Amino acid sequence: MNQLKKYLLFSLSVAAFGEIYFYPFNSSLRFSAGIIALNVTILIAEHISPFLLCLFSGFVVFIQRSFLGVLFYNMSLQDIFVAHGPSIIYYLVYGTFIYGFHVQQRKDQFIIPIICLAFSDILSNISEIVVRHDQILHPILHMTILVGIARSIIAYFIYFFYKKQELFLLTREHRKKYTQLNLLVSDIQAEMFYLKKSTHDIESVMKKSYDLYEAYKDNTTIKDQTLNIARDIHEIKKDYYRVLHGFESFLNAFEQNGTMMLWDMFVIIRENTSRYLKANHLHISIEFNYEQNFKLHKYFHLFTILNNLIINSIDACENYGKIHVFQKSDQDHIIFQVIDNGKGIEDDILPYIFNPGFTTKYDDYSGNPSTGIGLAHVKNIVDELQGQIHVTSKFKIGTTFEVILQKKILTEG
Repeated sequence: MNQLKKYLLFSLSVAAFGEIYFYPFNSSLRFSAGIIALNVTILIAEHISPFLLCLFSGFVVFIQRSFLGVLFYNMSLQDIFVAHGPSIIYYLVYGTFIYGFHVQQRKDQFIIPIICLAFSDILSNISEIVVRHDQILHPILHMTILVGIARSIIAYFIYFFYKKQELFLLTREHRKKYTQLNLLVSDIQAEMFYLKKSTHDIESVMKKSYDLYEAYKDNTTIKDQTLNIARDIHEIKKDYYRVLHGFESFLNAFEQNGTMMLWDMFVIIRENTSRYLKANHLHISIEFNYEQNFKLHKYFHLFTILNNLIINSIDACENYGKIHVFQKSDQDHIIFQVIDNGKGIEDDILPYIFNPGFTTKYDDYSGNPSTGIGLAHVKNIVDELQGQIHVTSKFKIGTTFEVILQKKILTEG
């Protein structure tokens, strides 16, 4: 039933567009825009039979024209069949050729489907002329060829732009999901920074508990309690390592998915940042510039670095400001700068901004401090990539973060 509704809906669309028409050289042959609609439908709609669609369209067009003929022109049944009956022949012949040429299977070959559509249109019109017992005059034949070619080209270009728009929407949706995935992984990696740090604390507590066990072997009660604590901590450590290794495996798999061009990364970060600024009603502009658009292998690491620095700049700008992200290169290094005109960093605070846990940010409502892991995490990744990070800042004027990474680290797999 759903398939039948689909054919009827498409056929009604063809019939509606069929009312845009003209009669060349006072002939009884009608050229309408319905065939353009039919061609577009055949090219776009999948899982439909072009022959059945043409068959349905032929009868719907005939019924519609007959109804309009009776309603507005008081045509008799004989006049209706003479005037509009041959149009069914057109659609039957057209459907046969379209099906035989396998147009749907060849629709992405550009020239071939245009030729097939035009050829089918021309031969179908000639068949209708023969059924109408009209003479195939040179002007009519020339017009039939021109209209067939024109309708086919118009229909194919409508399909072409439809596919381009569809691809654009799919790309935009994919980029949005990819951005969300990058942010998720970035957050996981930031949390892992402290998970790894905590492993040393777990080892230390377990060692202290075991030392107590050794020190109080003669005291049965304390000995049993400390041994149980050591065992519990050992189990916690195993589960902790299992979770940590699971995250590491996930990150390694994510990073090995391929490469990314620098400009694509900039587009992802820009779109994500723009959504964040809009959602929070912040009047902050962000601009990206690069000297060279190169292929990144360590793209996830760089995404995390830039994203954290940009978020830090947004916080520094508060409600109004400008942020510029620059990329430049020398012979061996790739350099990134994140520059803002925010509130800047005071001189006595500047030496401590990369320390884990250090923060000057507090929640306006609860008064709780921020985790302070953003810049520490950035520093940790830059060190892992054997790079350098520098910061210069003037209080109430702005801040510049500069990240220097070796080309071979970022661009070689």
